[in-house]
Amino acid sequence: MKKIIQLLIALLIISTLVLAGCQSAPAPEEPIVEEAAPAAEEAEEEAAEADEPEELGSAVVRFSGWTYDLEKVTDNIENYKSWVATDAVPPVQAEIEWSDSGYGEFDTHVTTTNAAGSQFDVLYGSDHWLAKWAAAGWVLPLEDYWPGVTDYISDIDQYSVDAMTYEGKLYGLPYYTDAMYFFYNTKMLEDAGIAAPPATWAEVTEQSLVLMEKGITDTPLMLGLSASSWFDELFYALVYSEGGTVFDDDLNVAFDTSSGPAYDVIEYLASALNDDQVMPQSVLEMTAVDVQEAFKAGDAAFVVVSGYMVRELNLPDISSVAGYAEVALMPGATHETDGYSRMYLLGSGAVEDEAKLQASIHLIEFMGGQTTFEGVEAYHVAKRWAVDNGLGFSVQSLWDDPAVNEAFSLMADKDIMQAQKAIARSKEGIDAPYFSEWISYVRTEVQKAILREITTEDALSNIATYWDDLKSE
Repeated sequence: MKKIIQLLIALLIISTLVLAGCQSAPAPEEPIVEEAAPAAEEAEEEAAEADEPEELGSAVVRFSGWTYDLEKVTDNIENYKSWVATDAVPPVQAEIEWSDSGYGEFDTHVTTTNAAGSQFDVLYGSDHWLAKWAAAGWVLPLEDYWPGVTDYISDIDQYSVDAMTYEGKLYGLPYYTDAMYFFYNTKMLEDAGIAAPPATWAEVTEQSLVLMEKGITDTPLMLGLSASSWFDELFYALVYSEGGTVFDDDLNVAFDTSSGPAYDVIEYLASALNDDQVMPQSVLEMTAVDVQEAFKAGDAAFVVVSGYMVRELNLPDISSVAGYAEVALMPGATHETDGYSRMYLLGSGAVEDEAKLQASIHLIEFMGGQTTFEGVEAYHVAKRWAVDNGLGFSVQSLWDDPAVNEAFSLMADKDIMQAQKAIARSKEGIDAPYFSEWISYVRTEVQKAILREITTEDALSNIATYWDDLKSE
């Protein structure tokens, strides 16, 4: 009996241990569950951090441009610094080192700086310098470092896109773009009994002679023919107005030396100066700025000026022809004109480190692109230049801005200005690195032909030969 009782007690102990073991079995799994939760949270936090832009630190950006309204330039830079500290992605703190020189000396400024072994990070540029600077490696294709910049192309006039493109790549965003416009004095034409502005260059001469005969003006036609950079814009505008082509897509000379638009334009200028004398000899020393001043003073009936000069023509305080200055499509067979572009470019110094590169790209984006600043999405800088200074632009959507529309409506017929700009063409040949050297030679040769020191055929032959020589080097 005693043995039976001992056996039963042993079985009871064994059963208790088995049951206890079964009940405690989940215990080892509980710490695993508790440890897994923090690991998942950490993974989520790491993923969230990966989505946040990396802080790149700070950079000093060397920014250079020509001297123009430096007070506004400084203010735009301060606005950029505010924007880049809050809304730019990736964020980077930037200090701007600004330097400037006159527009006429700016190419030399950039050339000597790079020749001395220094570089800029961001700089102003012009269509007729881009190829030279790009070929030398002083500026870099922006789209290689910021692929998204090409999204702007659909909102920019084609002539400006062409001007900012070198070897198939977009190099910048517009700073200021414009066209050459034909302006006339409505009161002079009315006093002479002329019902409408001239539609051809022959009509310009005909109406000029009437104005002279009636004693309304002795200098009806003024065109800036000084051998300076404004000559380039005027010469291309006149050739394009007659449907001319200067170079083909392969940079071969496309103009005829003994006939055709380029020939006809030079012959017209020579005749207007020497035979009909509807232009004074002084135009050979006048730039577009001088022509603008002569028109404002009431000396001329017809002028070709840049768009940004239009703002002053109808301001009563500074223009004696305020209220009488009106724009017409360029006279000629096609009414086309020259469109030119000034731009923001990425300098070769920008690639020194990632922070400098991103700060430089941000600077170009803020100055030339569309950003959200102080809660407003806009082309802030381009709009400011247009409204405050009357500077032209190639961003098509800016025409939809009420402030821009109001500002340009006060200058002249904005619909005609917009229509003229729509048929503007960039200067053919500017994508050759030697263009700036060639065009300097063109100025003096064409001047000689206008003065009839050499024939028009000789002038065109000389500039064609010079181009071929530069191309073959």
